[in-house]
Amino acid sequence: MAQEKWLVDEPKVIDTGIVRTLRVGLVGGQVDVVAHDEPTARVEVHSVSGKQLKIEVDGDTLTVDHPQIRWDDPIGFLKSFRGKALADVSILVPRDASVTLGVVSAGALLSGTNRGAMLNTVSGDLVVDGVAGDVTVNAVSGATTIRELDGALTVHTVSGDVVATGEIPRFQADGVSADVVLDLHGVPESARVNTVSGGVSVRLEDGVAYQCTVSTASGKLQFDDSEIRGVRGSYVKQGGELAGHWLDLRVNSVSGDIAVLHAPPAAAEPTAAPTTPAAPTTPAPPTAPTTPAAPTNDGEVPGGVSGTAPAADTTPTNDGEVPA
Repeated sequence: MAQEKWLVDEPKVIDTGIVRTLRVGLVGGQVDVVAHDEPTARVEVHSVSGKQLKIEVDGDTLTVDHPQIRWDDPIGFLKSFRGKALADVSILVPRDASVTLGVVSAGALLSGTNRGAMLNTVSGDLVVDGVAGDVTVNAVSGATTIRELDGALTVHTVSGDVVATGEIPRFQADGVSADVVLDLHGVPESARVNTVSGGVSVRLEDGVAYQCTVSTASGKLQFDDSEIRGVRGSYVKQGGELAGHWLDLRVNSVSGDIAVLHAPPAAAEPTAAPTTPAAPTTPAPPTAPTTPAAPTNDGEVPGGVSGTAPAADTTPTNDGEVPA
């Protein structure tokens, strides 16, 4: 198929055709890869300095990189760094695109894809948000943050800390001094962590059973409210009934502390007490209208109101008669 390519040294927006594979290699700066619901891709280059950025479309594969980066080989990737190059890039890709991303000191964000990813970093921090599918991370000192992953996770790191949350059925991490923090949803199948001095913390949902096999020299162990010190060698802790679905957790550490905790039970939503409707009130019977009474002979009006009738006019008339 026809190949398109650009060498970019200034801000530019490039729209492509259908993309199924994305490859990114960046030395410094920032790259944000965000999924959308279109089959095409868009590359927005916000800034470039030090070295031109190469953008290439070959069939359904989109490549965005500093040309010296070996994004497909972790060892070659580390050896390929030469000089200084910075770029700030945003990339929109289809949700089902396969992503391979490598950075040296650049920060990177991957959000919303559903076919997993391969991520490599030297000292740049990685953030993976809302991704489905298996994810593999190779890091030296860059921190890795995984949020709401739905898939297996494998991390190889030296000193870069790892924080991961989501439905992660299988987890594996190898490190030297990196701390590992896991917040696992559902019932994971297995988790394996090998570290020298890094701490390991695993948080499970309430009621999830587990068996934790620990090999340590001097690290402190904590299982919910129970704390254990002075363990040398292997130690096995069982939490809950190992029947049906449960987590098989194995941790090898020289001096790192290890903690396995359960989340508190979910608080029940308060229910409003039923209210008894008030009894209907009986309306008072209507009062019959009263008929005004006729005045009596002495001028009194019944009903408690009395009065004197006006006196008759006794003024004599011209003829001396007094009117009756």
